[in-house]
Amino acid sequence: MNSFSQSNGASQLADETHAKPIVLNRFLDVPSSIDIPIQEAEDEEETSVEVDLDNLPDDPTELCVLLDNENSQRNFWMSIALGYAKHGKTDGAIEMLIKGKDSERMQRDVNERLPLLGALVWLYLMKARGAARSAGVDNGNGMAGEQKTKDYYLNQATSTLNEAIRIDRDSIVNRLARGMISLMKSALATNPADKKTNMDQATKIFEEAYRGHGGKKNMFAAMARARILFANKKYAQALDGYQEVLLNRPDMDPDPRIGIGLCYWQLGYKDDAKMAWERSLEIDPTSKVANILLALYHLSTTAGLSESSPEFAENYRRAITDYTQRAYKLDKDLPIACTTFATYFFSKKGMGNVEALAKKAIEYTDIGTVASDGWYLLARKHHYAGEYEKALSYYKKSNEGRLEKPRGAAGEEKGYLPARLGMGQVQVLMKDYGPAKYTFEKILTHYPKCIEAMTILGALYAEEVFAVGAQAGVAGAKDDIGIVHRKAIQLLESVRNCWKDSKRNLRPDSSLLLTLAKLYEGDQHEKALQCLQQVQQIEMEIIKDDESGEELHIQPQLLNNIAVLQYHQGNYDVARELYQTALTTCAALAQKNAEGVDTDALVTTLSYNLARLEEAAGNTEEATKLYEGLLARHEHYVDANMRLTYIYLRKSPPDEGIKRIQKLMQTDGANLEVRALYGWYLSRQKKKFPINISEDPEMRHHKHSLQHYDKHDRYALTAMGNLYLIIAREMKRDTESDRAKRRKTYEKAVEFFDKALLLDGKNAYAAQGVAIALVEDRRNYSQAVGIFTKLKETVKDGAVFLNLGHCLAGLEQWSRSIEAYDTALNKYQGGKDHNTLTCLGRVWYSKGRKEKGAESTAAQSIESFKNALSFAKKALELAPDSTVYQFNVAFVQFQLAQTIRQLPEAQKTLADMEDAAAGLDEAIKTFTAVARSKNPPYPPQDIDQRAAMGRNSLAGQLARAIDAQRAYESTNAAKLAESRARREAEMKKKEEEELRKQEQLEERQRTLAEERRKLVEESRELARRRMEEEEARRGADGYDTEDGGKRKRKAGGGGRKGRKGKGREDGLIETSESERERGDAGAESSAPRRRRRSKSQALAEDGEDTAAADRPKKRKRLTKSGGVAAASGKKGGYGKYKSAETVDSDEDLDDEEMTQPPPTTLKEAKGEDDGEDTAGKKTKGRRKPRVEDDSDEGPLEELDPEFVEKIERYRARKPEEEGDVPIDPALRDNDVEMEDD
Repeated sequence: MNSFSQSNGASQLADETHAKPIVLNRFLDVPSSIDIPIQEAEDEEETSVEVDLDNLPDDPTELCVLLDNENSQRNFWMSIALGYAKHGKTDGAIEMLIKGKDSERMQRDVNERLPLLGALVWLYLMKARGAARSAGVDNGNGMAGEQKTKDYYLNQATSTLNEAIRIDRDSIVNRLARGMISLMKSALATNPADKKTNMDQATKIFEEAYRGHGGKKNMFAAMARARILFANKKYAQALDGYQEVLLNRPDMDPDPRIGIGLCYWQLGYKDDAKMAWERSLEIDPTSKVANILLALYHLSTTAGLSESSPEFAENYRRAITDYTQRAYKLDKDLPIACTTFATYFFSKKGMGNVEALAKKAIEYTDIGTVASDGWYLLARKHHYAGEYEKALSYYKKSNEGRLEKPRGAAGEEKGYLPARLGMGQVQVLMKDYGPAKYTFEKILTHYPKCIEAMTILGALYAEEVFAVGAQAGVAGAKDDIGIVHRKAIQLLESVRNCWKDSKRNLRPDSSLLLTLAKLYEGDQHEKALQCLQQVQQIEMEIIKDDESGEELHIQPQLLNNIAVLQYHQGNYDVARELYQTALTTCAALAQKNAEGVDTDALVTTLSYNLARLEEAAGNTEEATKLYEGLLARHEHYVDANMRLTYIYLRKSPPDEGIKRIQKLMQTDGANLEVRALYGWYLSRQKKKFPINISEDPEMRHHKHSLQHYDKHDRYALTAMGNLYLIIAREMKRDTESDRAKRRKTYEKAVEFFDKALLLDGKNAYAAQGVAIALVEDRRNYSQAVGIFTKLKETVKDGAVFLNLGHCLAGLEQWSRSIEAYDTALNKYQGGKDHNTLTCLGRVWYSKGRKEKGAESTAAQSIESFKNALSFAKKALELAPDSTVYQFNVAFVQFQLAQTIRQLPEAQKTLADMEDAAAGLDEAIKTFTAVARSKNPPYPPQDIDQRAAMGRNSLAGQLARAIDAQRAYESTNAAKLAESRARREAEMKKKEEEELRKQEQLEERQRTLAEERRKLVEESRELARRRMEEEEARRGADGYDTEDGGKRKRKAGGGGRKGRKGKGREDGLIETSESERERGDAGAESSAPRRRRRSKSQALAEDGEDTAAADRPKKRKRLTKSGGVAAASGKKGGYGKYKSAETVDSDEDLDDEEMTQPPPTTLKEAKGEDDGEDTAGKKTKGRRKPRVEDDSDEGPLEELDPEFVEKIERYRARKPEEEGDVPIDPALRDNDVEMEDD
């Protein structure tokens, strides 16, 4: 319906532009003057007084007295009142009508009085439209106190209408007035129930009036119906109503074109709306409504343009200067003109005019949306002035003016989106963050894709997360903050996804990306880095597009943050380059003396971060230079001094570091970071065991920090927990009492760790301490593995992987344990940590022992023992003087010899046994040396006993096993060699066979390709020769191809002949020799396909129906759904053939390719031919398409007689019968359909 109405309306408006001018003037019939008869004496002639209706006095009292004294008729009172109304003196017109209805003559004749009452009602309604809502509003003429309100005039109109209804209840004028009063009351009502009641009453009245009497529709009622439909958002139906009025009364006042344009606007046809309003303005140049609506159109156009474009300036100028200003001059109380001008003044910061115009719009409008706009402008004015309480109040009123419930849903109403956004912004400025978040959440309930609401709400959630993060140690809020953190990320990511929608034409916001990066930087460094890199790309594009000529740079703060994230990901080279670029930028900014940029602070931070990077990368010399450079510029830079002290403490000897740490404690002893560094220094000092808690320097230092500086110092709490772990680990466990004390010490350590975790749930070192306590005290490996598995994703430290390897080894998960140790060794220790190498050796040894105990894996244990021996030797290379590592190597060699001796001969080799024997000899010597050393790892007698066992028993047993293995391998060597040779021969023969088959396959493919190429060439040559023969034959037959067709020239006058081929008795055209030859070619022939001829053309050529050939060429199609066989009652189908017969009357179809018609005989369906073949052979394959002759003979005789009769009547029609021919039911029964093509 929408498109139909739209096109009709547009055409009507277009047609009107070429019609005669239309004059819109509701007072067009009012004369310029009237003559009032004067009653004189009986003997004198009757005289009259001329009253100039264009120059009436302001006070109508004298005219009223004159008319009353002369007992004038109603028409004189009415004419003078209309004269006042014509010139805008509505009060004078009302006074005339009041005195006229109360005159003596009108009191006697109620029928004379009724029209005056009706006119008075409509004048009251006119005054109500232009009156203010409340008394005392200044409209600019200094008569604020004398103004009457809308309610006053509506009450006057109601009482007058009641008086008129008592005279004539069925008067159409009274009914229309009653409907308008109800409509205006509905617009002014604030209670939704009253609004609906009045609207329903108005709808009922106008529906009854619209139907009218005698079938004649009332156009004023039609206009009112359309207005009600528009108010109910039924824009398509309202458009139909306005178009009906325009069609019947193009000079209707009020102009229906205004309503048509409004409907088009709401339906999305804004250009059509503009055309309607321009036409309305052309008819009535003084139309204030058309002017202001055109202004809104041009303002809407500017929304999609750039402010720098010429189109923007032109549209904005036309909107404000040409249309809004003109509308405002025509009526300074026009509400929508006031709001438009107020918006303009707001952009110019003319806040005084904004307030005056907005208040006027609120008072004089009877449309809720316009009043909402007025409140919104007032709210923006106070929002701009910082008067947030008033702004919030006005935003709420603006929102209430447009409350509506969403379609198809019950619940809270939508309201006005800009006003709700303003409410939320003001609440944020007033620091009412709770109500602000609630406001934006409700906005997103009704407008899930509102970018502004998602952005602000996401920023509020983010600020809440940052505030809690800054207050380290807020207990019990971690879970809630985690939920808020996820909400913030979800909202801001939704906004970020909206940028990808090209239809929205949104540009990425750097501040949003920075906020999102800050949310990610805690545990998702990669996503944080992506956000910052996108900001970097935005700044690079700004620099690239800048045409000011000024040298611009990417912010060094941004480069620093990107470099920090690259540093955390281990990309040291990339981070180093970014730091250096940022330092270069700072130098350039310092030379330009850029305002608002503290280049010294930036250089200091960047230099420190670069030094930290060099330190982490192992370039301690470069880091030392940078730290010393920083201290040269800022000697009290504590962080740089601490890092430099740490570097010196790690050097050997650490004398310089000790001096520095002592000096730091003297100058900055209250700094918790300095105290933490000093605690770390104390932890590296040698301790005397057992440790005395009250006397240990490290314990006393941390206790002092907790008691006198910060009881929530997480480093001190974690360090004290570690000290208790060390103490518990070294405690005796011989008796039950010792074990109870040890358990309590572990529990004390866990208490410190728990407190640290309570203050900081992400304290990985405290969590690691808890896991260690679980393993050492309770052997709870499973729970500890869960903790270490989480920690390895957060803490980039080899100790986590070492501890994880210990726990996995305790659970006998050897492979995972080896993987964890290997990660710690190669990723964090450079492959040169003897402790980790020893752990690897121990795990491989334990794995070998486990495999040795099972028969199925006994052979695998040899490899495990070999790996254990390899790692033990590597550890010994790093600490060659360690008797522990010497013992470990000897012990593994001893176990390897013992294990390999016990294996069956088939599972070991002579070489392995000889290596084990050599290793056993080394182990015996090592055991002897270790037993004689100063600090043996075990009692010397035990070690000597093991060496003696190897020397006295194991060595002899191994020697005998070697002899047996040698004999076994020599005995089976010939068999093994023969088997190996046979296998190699079989493999070689198989490879040769596969190679031969591959060569044969390739040769066959080459042969096929060559044959295929020759066939293609022969086919092309054959096609070329046939084309040449066909061209020669066509030239001999006289075909004319100038117009691109295949028509045979007529030798003389008369109708044209049919296609080549002689006729047959069955009505078909027999295929000629050339056609059969082309049919023989089948798919290989490239001859052109035959084309169908139209029915009229065939009739004209046969000369049988000249009149039919002269008919107007109207295309018709005859469709037989069941084919010829179906029409004739025959059973069976033709498989692949389609049942389609087309009868066309246009000669243009001669050149169009048509589908092949169905066969009409069984022989034809089989591809046989009854006709003679001049070449002496039958046509091969599928026959070429045949064209049925239109003669009365042939296939029509085979059809249903009733069907034939219908066709005969169709052919015999006279030319004037051509046109819309109804389809006979009999044709439908035969599944035949005639339809215009």
